[in-house]
Amino acid sequence: MSLKSFHILFISASSLFMAYFIYWSLDSWFSYKDLSYLFYSILSLGLLISLIIYSRNFSKKYRELTS
Repeated sequence: MSLKSFHILFISASSLFMAYFIYWSLDSWFSYKDLSYLFYSILSLGLLISLIIYSRNFSKKYRELTS
């Protein structure tokens, strides 16, 4: 498996996990009204945005290296 394929697979799996974790923590927050779940959802959203930014930067950098 190449470096590019590994990164795409890892970023996709991590992004799906973050999206599910946002859903789970918001659902738990609405059910239990515990502020820690709200914190988890905000943290997960920040990490999801970071993964998207990392993905774009990686693809741009990889294109520069291969051309």
